[in-house]
Amino acid sequence: MFLLSIGFLILFCIFSGHAAYAEGNYKLWNDGNVITVNKDKVWTVTFNRDVDMTTAKNYIKVYRADDNENVDIDISSKENNILSIAPKSPYESGESYILEIGSDMEDIDGNKLNQSIRYNFKIDSNDSSNDSSNDSSDDSSDDNNSNIRKKINIENYNEYYNAVKNAMANYESQLTLNISNYDKSIYNLDVIDDIVEDSPELMAWYNSAKATIQSRSDGTSIFTINFNYSDTRENIIEKDEEINNKIEEIVDKVTSPEMEDYEKELALHDYVVNNTKYDERADTDIDSMPMESYNAYGVLINGVGVCQGYADAMYRLLKAAGIENEIAVGSANNGTGWVAHAWNIVKIQGKYYQLDSTWDDPVASNGENILSHSYFNVTDSKLSADHQWDRSQYPECNSTDYNYNRIKIIEMRNNILKNSFKIAS
Repeated sequence: MFLLSIGFLILFCIFSGHAAYAEGNYKLWNDGNVITVNKDKVWTVTFNRDVDMTTAKNYIKVYRADDNENVDIDISSKENNILSIAPKSPYESGESYILEIGSDMEDIDGNKLNQSIRYNFKIDSNDSSNDSSNDSSDDSSDDNNSNIRKKINIENYNEYYNAVKNAMANYESQLTLNISNYDKSIYNLDVIDDIVEDSPELMAWYNSAKATIQSRSDGTSIFTINFNYSDTRENIIEKDEEINNKIEEIVDKVTSPEMEDYEKELALHDYVVNNTKYDERADTDIDSMPMESYNAYGVLINGVGVCQGYADAMYRLLKAAGIENEIAVGSANNGTGWVAHAWNIVKIQGKYYQLDSTWDDPVASNGENILSHSYFNVTDSKLSADHQWDRSQYPECNSTDYNYNRIKIIEMRNNILKNSFKIAS
C-alpha cells in the first residue's frame, strides 16, 4: 500500500485531519467542504513512494460535479513521487469540480492505493486574475480596492517570510503585500512550508491558502493571500490560550530547574502518555472525530488525540521546558500496513534521538492505560524497524546515551552514589 497527500501549494498530510470516509469506496479529503480556488489552479499531489506515471494518467481525473463531464488535464511529474495536475484550459468560474485518484493507481513496484480519493473544489465566481504562480494582470485602480487597504511593503524574502508568519500566528484571514521587484520563484505560497517547518504549532488550525497577484503601473506588485482555518479566529485564540496555560501548568508540575534535560523529557513524555488516550475514531468513525484530536488541544485539554496531536503536544511541552525538538513526518507499519504518522526528534546534550509518544501509548484490548518506553530516545536504526521517513530532511539519530534503558542505569548509579554519601556522612 502507498499513501498520498494533496496540497494547495502547501501539502495537506493524511494525518492532519482533512481525510474523512465518504459514501462508497472513496475517501473524501476535505471533510465534504468545497474549497474555492482560482480557475487556473494547479494541484500538487505527493505520494510516499515513486509513482508509475502510466497508471497515474489512467486513474487520475477531474470532472464537473453536476454532470460528471471530464476535464482535459495535464499530469506532470515534479519529482518521482510528486505530481502536478493542471487543466489544459481554465476551469469555468462558479463551477464545482471533483479531483479523483483511483485505487488502481500504482507505484513503480506495483503497489496500489488502499482506497480511491476524491477532493471537492469550486472555482471562484469572481476570479478575474490568475494564481500566484501564473501571469500577472494589471490593475490601475488597486489603491481603491478595499482588500488592499493595509498593505505591507516587502523588499526581500525575509520580510516576506516574517509578514506571512505573523499573519498566520494572528490567524488573519487575508494578507496584502506591496512587493518591489516581484519574482514568482521567490514570492509564492511555498513560504508556508518553510514557516510550519520552523514553527510546527502554526499548522494546528491552518487548512489552506490561495494567492492572487496584481501588477501596478509603478512597477510594484500587490500580492494578496487568503487563509482558511478550521475554526473562527476568536475560537482559535481562546483555545490557544487554554493550551498555553495548560503547558505552563504541566511544565511547572512535573519538571524543575534542577532536573537534567533528559529527566524533563522523560517526565513530560510520561505525563502525555499517562493522561492521553489514542482517539480510536481515527480507525472506526473518522467523520465524528474533531479537529482538536489532530493537535495539542485534543491531547492536553481533551485528553484524547491521534499521532499528530501527540507530536504537537510533545513539541510544545519540550519547547516550553527549553529542550530543542522538531516534529518528524513519515509513515509507520501498524501491523496491517503502512499509515501516515508523526512523532518527534529531540536534542539532548548535543545529540539527537527519535521519540514516539504515540507508540509508547498502545491501545489495550481491555482499555487499560499502558505506559511504555519502547520508543523513547531510540536510534534511526531502531525506529526504522516499523517507521519510514525522508532521512535527508532530519538530523541523524545514532546515539544511545539517553535511551530509556541507559537512563535507568544512570538513575540507578545516581541512587547508589546518594546512598553511599548518606552512609559516609
